[in-house]
Amino acid sequence: LVCTVQDKVFTTGDGSHTFLKLDAGMTDVLRPSLYGAVHPITILPGSGQSSDVGAESESVVVVGHCCESGDLMTPQPGEPESLGERNLRKAAIGDICVMDGSGAYCSGMSTKNYNSFPEAPEVLVDADGKPHVIRSRQSLEQIYQNEEKVDGLW
Repeated sequence: LVCTVQDKVFTTGDGSHTFLKLDAGMTDVLRPSLYGAVHPITILPGSGQSSDVGAESESVVVVGHCCESGDLMTPQPGEPESLGERNLRKAAIGDICVMDGSGAYCSGMSTKNYNSFPEAPEVLVDADGKPHVIRSRQSLEQIYQNEEKVDGLW
């Protein structure tokens, strides 16, 4: 899963955390929410420049875009409801977040159109390392195409 850091929130007091909110989440990678699966996470600079990677790291909790208690990308291993911190490269809003190990299996488990979020595009990397888009992101029209109007309600 390749997504973007959309927000960074700092809490204070006992049990304080730094939260990274992504523009993806349990709609795309459900395994952490279901059974506390741990996926490797890498933060890359939003600029796309390797010279901007930097050596500074921070301890963060990574969450998704659904605003649900289960939309947690970094649970404690095997504990889907327990916040887990990860030591990652220091992130800024707009940086890229890569969650490894979230390929076809996670795609098949995705919560299709939960909260009207579109299905994520899928990319296959061939044996030569060349990426191929094998499923495009859904358009808004595709999300609503099967809905029917009920006379007298609107």
